[in-house]
Amino acid sequence: MNRKWPGGMLAALIVLMSIPSEMAYARPKPEITVISEIMFGSSEEYAPELIYEEGEKLYRLKTWELEPVKVSPREKRLEQEVLYEGIENMESVPETRSITSKEDFSGLQVSAKYPVIKRKKVNEEWRDDFTFPVVFHSYGAETYQLGGENVPIDGEPLRLELYEDALLSEIGVTKEHYRVTSTVWNGAPYLDEDDILCRDATAFGKRKVIDYLITYGGTVTYPEIEGYRCRAVYSLKEYEQTPAEEKIIVSNRVVEAVEYDPDSAWIIRREAIVLTVSLILVLLFMLLAAWLIKRAVEKREEKRDGCGL
Repeated sequence: MNRKWPGGMLAALIVLMSIPSEMAYARPKPEITVISEIMFGSSEEYAPELIYEEGEKLYRLKTWELEPVKVSPREKRLEQEVLYEGIENMESVPETRSITSKEDFSGLQVSAKYPVIKRKKVNEEWRDDFTFPVVFHSYGAETYQLGGENVPIDGEPLRLELYEDALLSEIGVTKEHYRVTSTVWNGAPYLDEDDILCRDATAFGKRKVIDYLITYGGTVTYPEIEGYRCRAVYSLKEYEQTPAEEKIIVSNRVVEAVEYDPDSAWIIRREAIVLTVSLILVLLFMLLAAWLIKRAVEKREEKRDGCGL
């Protein structure tokens, strides 16, 4: 048997006996102070919770007050995406956009105009919905004038491949985004107010449209704002003096409140730990006694064997 074992056992006994019984139970704080988050709006109807829970302990409200708080101006990066569909040219896309930003922290809303910071083409297609009217004016006896082109009066049907550029030029567009696919006469020739021979026609075609995803953005600044916060003091002692079996609302839930004495609970827990330590000491002493008896028997046998030699 290891001779060092009794020494270690005795050291353990000394350590266990030296532990103060007061360490068996840590008393809860008699009072706690709870400071709320910064709040905004009306404070006239505000009141803190009557009961506060911390570390499985319930505290009753003792005193409270509202403190004014000033929040300095804050800046935030803001971006908003807008999808513009069927755009024929970028000139129809607004260069600025009014955006209203709401601050989660205070609920404050700020509206301002923000410029375009990003453009993205997301779709492109040709649509067969392009049409416009054309008026041909007589130029000489057998032709109509269309820009710099002369169109035969008796042309049936119109030969569009010869006059497409001129037709598009009349409305100020190009073949990059518009195409003329057909043209029909609208009625017979007639004389206008100046007694000039004219004839109306309608041109049909297709136009290229693009869907753009436009991002507007910038920095929004929220101005200085005044709010308040609640400083509440809760007392454990005051709550413990409530009558037994009282039902109290605690943070929107009902709990069963029973009469509670922290001193009694502390004494019970301390006595339980002391009893446990005592049992351990008794067990260790029994082990030590058994070892001493065994050791004495071994020495006696060794002595007898020596005498026999």
